[in-house]
Amino acid sequence: MTDTITTADPEYGTDHHEGPDAPLGGTLEHLDPTSLVLEDNVRDEADLDKDFLDSIREHGVLTPVVAERGDDAIVRVRAGQRRTLAARAAGLATIPVYIRPATAADDRTQLTERIGQQIVENDKRRNLTDAQRARGIQQLLDAGVSVTKVAKRLAVPRDTVKAAATATSPTVAMDALDAGQLSLVEAAALTEFEDADEGTLQQLIDAAGGPQFEHTLAQLRQQRQSAKALEDAAQSYRAQGYRVLDEQPAWRDTSCVELRWLRTADGEAVTEDEITDPAHWAVWLDEEMGFVDRATGERVDEDCIDFATEDDLNAEAEEGLRHFSTVLETTVFAPEWYCIDYEGAGLQLDSFLTNTRPVVHGRDDATNGAGGEDAEARAQREAEAAEAAKRERRKVIALNKLGDAAATVRRDYVRKLLARKTPPKGAAVFVADCLARDKYLLQENRGDDTAAELLGLGKSTGIRELIKGLGATGDPRAQVITLALVLGALEARTPKDAWRHSGSWGQHVKSADYLKFLAAAGYSLAAVEEVIIGKADADAVYDRTLQDKQAPSDDDE
Repeated sequence: MTDTITTADPEYGTDHHEGPDAPLGGTLEHLDPTSLVLEDNVRDEADLDKDFLDSIREHGVLTPVVAERGDDAIVRVRAGQRRTLAARAAGLATIPVYIRPATAADDRTQLTERIGQQIVENDKRRNLTDAQRARGIQQLLDAGVSVTKVAKRLAVPRDTVKAAATATSPTVAMDALDAGQLSLVEAAALTEFEDADEGTLQQLIDAAGGPQFEHTLAQLRQQRQSAKALEDAAQSYRAQGYRVLDEQPAWRDTSCVELRWLRTADGEAVTEDEITDPAHWAVWLDEEMGFVDRATGERVDEDCIDFATEDDLNAEAEEGLRHFSTVLETTVFAPEWYCIDYEGAGLQLDSFLTNTRPVVHGRDDATNGAGGEDAEARAQREAEAAEAAKRERRKVIALNKLGDAAATVRRDYVRKLLARKTPPKGAAVFVADCLARDKYLLQENRGDDTAAELLGLGKSTGIRELIKGLGATGDPRAQVITLALVLGALEARTPKDAWRHSGSWGQHVKSADYLKFLAAAGYSLAAVEEVIIGKADADAVYDRTLQDKQAPSDDDE
């Protein structure tokens, strides 16, 4: 099929111009791509990725390739190398070819024309921005085209289509997408935090385009979850009429006295039984690690748990104790009570506090009186020791949360790694080293269940079925499955508090070995994971976490 074209050729647009370099008119023909000859090309690697091939199969070649027909009648492709090769791979019968007559008088002129045109053809393009692509996808969805059909038509993953649908509402995310600050997937993630403060949004924008974006996103999700849990706990006390403190008072604060520094009229220690009138009491909610009932969420005393059953679902708990599988370790909020009107409550201060220089909540130390310096110094040391212990507990909680967030990102990465048909470079040596060093590796921590989950299988028995279906040519995939068994065991051996146990366990394969392998394969370690491999300090990571939380937003300035 041949159509005569009298306008300027499509590589240079339709604007009319004259001169010796003006393109000549040609013909548009539909030709078998296997009949075309590819000229040498400045693009030395065609790189026919899956998405491009899928697009050619779905739509064919939409933009004609540009070629010249020489005196020998051979059609040589000047521009459109990838389209031609993809059309051959897709088995297309014909593709549109815009054919110009060859005009070069000699080889040097032909070389000059070819290279100049190929460079200009590739350089003078302007791809769609992510924002434009997102709006186009949204228009298809608005027209009633399903996510699956849009993904197939555009040869993009379903997740990309879903991300576009999420990101296209008139939001901060769309503004950032328009400005080129975010990718489509990053913009979709930002929409989760549209109601967050400016500092949170800026953390995501700052991390965009870098290897830490997924970790930052996971950490902010974790913080949001913790903040909601705290607010839920606080609301339960507010509903009872108690004041919930935003900051913990100093131990010498006589306007807000901790329970342990109070005495009854008879001089006895005050217990929580005295807390009856909310008008006299306030509560500080201290976050700590604890256990809750897996079904109801109610707090469970750890003395009621049989920890010997932790790694054995079939074990029977001791009489009077609960099986470990019935509880969930999580952060809980424990109340610390403070009296805001001890005289009204019929109580008195402990003599030690009475003889110590008092501090009034909200006032500078310089405005307070003197007295009891020796006792105060001792109490100050005790308070500092108590504060150091609290910091350590809070550090454990904070880094455990970072460990949880990192595990989410890490497992997603490992799932993608194990979806490959062939193992990554160095995998065979790593597997051999792990199995040679640690003969119990595959037997502990129910690692086979973790491996099955990472492979997208329901249970470990599915791995055996997966192997049976490989066939005679399945060796490369079998190597990936073997890697999955080892990585599953190591993932199961890497709990959220693995940062606390980064030391050597004799010849055992450690979490650090696991993370170093993933990093070599392309995974970007989170800060808490760098603690595990010895590259970062736990206290420094905790301090940075505190700084991020305290960073003022634009509204605070």
